[in-house]
Amino acid sequence: MVLNVSQLVAMLRQSVEQQVGYRQVIGEIGSCKPASSGHIYFTLKDSRAQLQCVLYRQQAYAARVRLQEGMLVELTGRATVWEGRGSLQFVVTAVRAAGQGDLQAKFEELKQRLAAEGLFSPERKKSIPAFPASVGLITSPTGAVIEDMRHRLSSRAPWMQAHLYPVQVQGKGAEYGLAEAIRRWNEPERYGLPTVDYLIIARGGGSLEDLWCFNEEVLARAIAASRLPIVSAVGHETDFTIADFVADLRAPTPTAAIELTTPDGAALHRRLQQLDSTLRNSLKRARQTAELRLQLISQGPLGNPLLTLARFAQRVDEQESALLTAARTKTTTAAARLGVLAARISPQTLRHRIAAARSTLSATEQQLTATARARLTSARAALQVHAANLAAASPQRALERGFALVHTPDGRLARTTADLPPGSTATLQLADGSRTVTVDT
Repeated sequence: MVLNVSQLVAMLRQSVEQQVGYRQVIGEIGSCKPASSGHIYFTLKDSRAQLQCVLYRQQAYAARVRLQEGMLVELTGRATVWEGRGSLQFVVTAVRAAGQGDLQAKFEELKQRLAAEGLFSPERKKSIPAFPASVGLITSPTGAVIEDMRHRLSSRAPWMQAHLYPVQVQGKGAEYGLAEAIRRWNEPERYGLPTVDYLIIARGGGSLEDLWCFNEEVLARAIAASRLPIVSAVGHETDFTIADFVADLRAPTPTAAIELTTPDGAALHRRLQQLDSTLRNSLKRARQTAELRLQLISQGPLGNPLLTLARFAQRVDEQESALLTAARTKTTTAAARLGVLAARISPQTLRHRIAAARSTLSATEQQLTATARARLTSARAALQVHAANLAAASPQRALERGFALVHTPDGRLARTTADLPPGSTATLQLADGSRTVTVDT
């Protein structure tokens, strides 16, 4: 008799259910995936075998136990064959926590032992450079993780160099490859590797078993011994490994590791533009202040003698134009080299440059002020000389020496005797006043 697939699977299901029936089984939960329907699908395993299990929504609610990877549980249910896939399945009717699983117990034991040695201490953690030029990525060469990290790095800090050390990030022995990658990158010249500023160990999410190589002691020791700062970016935000605790920085995801350790290029560009605008405004204010001071001086008691400063004012304008041109040239050059310089700029260097720019601005302002004062002093001295010469040539000084000015009745200055005929009157202007006299023959 030839059976079709459905008939054979049905026979297997009937045989399993009749011969096995309801049983109690104890084991460790492996992968666990709750469905949107409320059902929970998971694997139950020991050191040699694993079993696919399902806990339906009603039983899950009644159990009031939150299933987690690594838990040791005691299940009650029946064995059957799921006809949709023709696979063996254990339908759980009751669940009871039996304690921690072996992997979880190993995790806690190693965590406590390394913590006691001080490997998790904040004092021993190294800081990530504020403006790194390069980063070493220790992860699988395939998959979405490396592509996501490279894409995020190119959009955030395109001037940075990212170098990949391909390793196995899952399975037995993967921890040795990870540890060896760290050791080699701490001696780049010896192993022909590029020099980097820090390292990122990364992989995507997974079950406790998938991530177990990041919980091995050999990897923890390699991270602790590293001269280079190390960022652990393993799994999702809720996943924690021993590598996370030992690393100098823990990132919730691989892409978050890039965001936490690289400067934002767009923000840096905006900051440079702000500094450029600030310097330009400072220079403009200094110029306006100097012009206002010169204007106030020119409207003061010296008056027109300050017109002699006009040629010097033109020189000031030329110097100001040259200064602004030089500032624009330097700003344009700095913006063009942003991609190279941003990786080498530290907050301290940036502060020094700002301080130097402010010092230059202050010196320029002082120079303009000193120049204006010197020219004002020169103009005052020239005015005093002109005033003295003018005073010496003044008619008033001649009157004080005994001379007099003679005016005709119509107010004209008499220069000859013909201007004053006999019998006419004349006005004598003396040093202290005037007198009217009659002209005799």
